[in-house]
Amino acid sequence: MASVRFETSVKQTDRPELQAVVRYGYPDKHRIRCKTGLYGFRDYWSDKKQTHSVKLVNPLFRAEVIEVNGKLATLKARIEAQAADTPTNEISRDWLAAIIEDVLHPVKAEKEQQSGPKTLIQAVRDFIDAAPTTIRHKGRPICAARLNHYNQVLKNLQGMGADGVTIEAADKSFYDSFVRYMYREGYKQNTIATRVKCIKSVINSLPMAERVGCEFVEPKKCAAVMEDIDNIALNEKELQALAALDLADNPHLDRVRDQFLLLAWTGCRYSDLGKLSSKYIMSDDGESYFSLEQQKTGAKVVIPILPPIVPILEKYNYQPPKPISNQRFNDYIKEVAQLADLDDEVVTTHTQQDKGEFTPGRVETRRPKWQAVTAHTARRSFATNMYKRGFPTLAIMAITGHKTEKSFLTYIKVSEAENAALLKRQFMAQWK
Repeated sequence: MASVRFETSVKQTDRPELQAVVRYGYPDKHRIRCKTGLYGFRDYWSDKKQTHSVKLVNPLFRAEVIEVNGKLATLKARIEAQAADTPTNEISRDWLAAIIEDVLHPVKAEKEQQSGPKTLIQAVRDFIDAAPTTIRHKGRPICAARLNHYNQVLKNLQGMGADGVTIEAADKSFYDSFVRYMYREGYKQNTIATRVKCIKSVINSLPMAERVGCEFVEPKKCAAVMEDIDNIALNEKELQALAALDLADNPHLDRVRDQFLLLAWTGCRYSDLGKLSSKYIMSDDGESYFSLEQQKTGAKVVIPILPPIVPILEKYNYQPPKPISNQRFNDYIKEVAQLADLDDEVVTTHTQQDKGEFTPGRVETRRPKWQAVTAHTARRSFATNMYKRGFPTLAIMAITGHKTEKSFLTYIKVSEAENAALLKRQFMAQWK
């Protein structure tokens, strides 16, 4: 008896998607083979069931996989029904292709003629417009800070003149052009990598049939390469110097200094500064803690209220001032750091293309420490100072909300000599 069988196309590629192929005929005879135009995920495809194993699918792709499974089931039923009413000598590859087109792509030609292929800029715009109501794989919409990266991507694409670039045309050559453009505009490597990641996210959010031929999302061809950066952290002595400043004549600097210290002794991001208030304080066995959900990641953290921030919380009756814009905060905290005489020279290196150069290279920057202080310095300072005190990395990560030790360790700003001294101090404390 003739049967319908689905399988995935054999193709040498590092991409996770493969096209579903239908075969129809008798087991002991030549089967008619035809591509369906539907794409499945090789990691979740079951040759035995001839469909995806939905329980194994990443939640991000589950709805799309269920849709593909449903379409394949509908196609199988249509082929079997029409085969029963069609003479054997009329069953051919064209016959099978006509059924596939009728079931799966009835308005494909008309739609393409009316709208044409989607451009990359159009895809980014659609992504931004849909973001406030789109639930991502972690069950939350994109936060405002993250969405700003996509708005910057849109400006970058427009700036390089990518208006007519379609999704299919976003290949390795386009990736190279985009990276070169970003370097010429003076962007650093990590900023470029972030923009590349955003473009990949936009393309991967499209239906599989629209993105399957796009090289930009192939990790081996178009990588988003991040580099280690030499950001600074303030030690406890420097934090004490900030706390000791008399800023009564500069109320705006006084508020910013206090907010920075709150972050430096809790490890919070600037986006969570507004949650360091009485509303988010819980008590357990006579001890008080901040209990909050981080805005960026959604991670729930419980943070101890350490002695250095108690006077600050009491100063504002446990209702610290409302945060200002991140950019203005960074300007003000530099002024505060300068008043605290944080003048030690710091040297940072990063990959960037200097003006007048044709290729990017390692750029060295020398400046006084106060010029390098930003809101995020506070979070790095917390991680570094707790590490220097000898607390286990997992205990600190539980407070900062880091999921992996690899990402956490990028926050630790400890010299080789400091690390050796820390190890010796902990060893001697246990030595008998």
